[in-house]
Amino acid sequence: MKKSLAVFSLTSCEGCQFEMLNSYKGFNQLLEFYDLQNFRLGQEINLPGKFDVSIVEGCPDGAKQIKLLKNIRANSKIIVAIGACAHLGGIQSERNQIKKVLIDKENIKPVPDVIKVDYIVPGCPINHRELYKCLMDVYWGKIFTLPDLAVCFECRQNQNECILREGKPCLGPITRMGCNSVCRNGGEACLGCRGTIPVPNILKMKETLAGIVSEKETKNLLTIYGNLEKK
Repeated sequence: MKKSLAVFSLTSCEGCQFEMLNSYKGFNQLLEFYDLQNFRLGQEINLPGKFDVSIVEGCPDGAKQIKLLKNIRANSKIIVAIGACAHLGGIQSERNQIKKVLIDKENIKPVPDVIKVDYIVPGCPINHRELYKCLMDVYWGKIFTLPDLAVCFECRQNQNECILREGKPCLGPITRMGCNSVCRNGGEACLGCRGTIPVPNILKMKETLAGIVSEKETKNLLTIYGNLEKK
């Protein structure tokens, strides 16, 4: 028996929804277990709730989206927040760091700060395989869990050189693995889009970065996708 599935988009680039469709074969197999009833990006007809599972991408920006988010919660048995915007606040949460903001603009809050979220699939964008696994675990009544180790573990597996040792900033030591260290594989630093490991040593991370960049740049690094000190 299929479960009903809805996909909602708040303030975001919608990249995580496109990543959902990255594997047409995988997505079609998913639809053997789920009846997709609401997905503005992928279909013309969308049905009203209630839903067994709702996926939320993006963060709520303003009273209208907060109201929508609370309505989604009220009409969903399970909510899965996907991507850094929903999980951490995303790039748009950078405005929270600006002392003088527009009067009509409130601080950006990630979805879990507004409603109860059952599961999170992190990243910018997400990994579609991780989302598929989450949804299949939910379908079979299993508890979906994220890996607890840091991106550094994947870096070592992929034989990447540690750029912190080269005097370059990287948030790999505090960032939750699961991305296969994709940014480091491509020669870029990890910027923490998957959020932190369960017990991140933020103080040590700051001390390490202090020898590489300024205090202001360290703060910017820790707030690119949301305030990692609070996550």
